[in-house]
Amino acid sequence: MEALGINGALLLSQVLNFGVMAAILYVLLYKRILGMLQDRTQRIEQSLKDASDLKQQLADTKRHYDEEMRKARQEASTILAHAQERGEKRESEIIAEATQRAAQLKADAQEQIKQERARLLKDVQGQVGDLVMLTASKVLRAELAAKGHDKLIEESLALLDRKN
Repeated sequence: MEALGINGALLLSQVLNFGVMAAILYVLLYKRILGMLQDRTQRIEQSLKDASDLKQQLADTKRHYDEEMRKARQEASTILAHAQERGEKRESEIIAEATQRAAQLKADAQEQIKQERARLLKDVQGQVGDLVMLTASKVLRAELAAKGHDKLIEESLALLDRKN
């Protein structure tokens, strides 16, 4: 082998060194590295399992949340419907009360108008009576005084304008 440039003793010592080093590395490192890789594999598998469980819990939570939201919307809708019913009922009551109050006010106003009209009519009748008496007395005086009727009419009209 020396013709090929290979030293047999050196080759044997290198092969032996390699074997010893491989055996030492196998005994010292291979089992530890293999154990670490198995631990890592188990941690990864556990993490994947935990992620799957978490995903399932999240889906369950979302279903529960959706159900609670549906119930809440339904309850809110029911509450809103009841509130609208109460509002409409109260609105009807208010309108009825307002209509009744308006009718009462109208009746009261008509009664007041009737009373005021009667009072004014009485006042006017009294004033007309006074004017008739005054005019009659002036006419009689004018006739007796033999003065013109025109002056008497003008005075009566002026007196009537002042009283109005």
